[in-house]
Amino acid sequence: MRTIGYVLIILFNIFLLSACNSSNVNSSDHPSSKSDVVEEQPLKDINTLIPSGWRVLIQDDEPVTTEGDLNKDGITDVAMIIEQLQPNTEEAPERSLLIAFGTNDSYLLSIIADKVILKSDEGGVWGDPFESLSIDRGSVVVSDYGGSNWRWYNKYKFRFQDNEWYMIGATMGEYFSGNATQEAADEQDYNLLTGDYIIKKTNEDGKMITERGNRGKRQLIKLKDFNIENM
Repeated sequence: MRTIGYVLIILFNIFLLSACNSSNVNSSDHPSSKSDVVEEQPLKDINTLIPSGWRVLIQDDEPVTTEGDLNKDGITDVAMIIEQLQPNTEEAPERSLLIAFGTNDSYLLSIIADKVILKSDEGGVWGDPFESLSIDRGSVVVSDYGGSNWRWYNKYKFRFQDNEWYMIGATMGEYFSGNATQEAADEQDYNLLTGDYIIKKTNEDGKMITERGNRGKRQLIKLKDFNIENM
């Protein structure tokens, strides 16, 4: 009888151990268990692409950035103006245009163009000539404005095509602020993809004359070779 009692006790302990193991396995395999929860990874901070010693340009207390699909893959891309940090000099800091392509979970640097953006002291009496950065129909548009009595403005349009960035459009204008507004400025607008142009000039009688034509297609300027000082 004593031997039978020992056997029953051993069998009972084995049963309890098996039940506990079964409970542990079921708990870990449950879909709501922590090990099976997949957390969405945050998008990589685009600021990590900014070179050391540079920062995003701040205008009107806001960073100068813009978003849109620039390489036609359905994913949002980013363009921004960056400015070099120069705390111990009176010279205006250098500026560059940075463009990055978005992926599903990160950003890939496409280009940093260092001859596109005028410095803050290159706008004449007007002051900082940088006006705006935008994306228009898949193209990056940089606009400048400056001068004194004689005002000038420029707008350059860049597009990514054939795995390269090119300037595809340019608008340049000027006017005398003493008797005219920007709407009445002498202006040249060029579509570099088609060769079409529109030239507006005010004659001596104060009448706006508009000339339209086509100068033929020419080789496009690559963004990496673009220099605003030569425009």
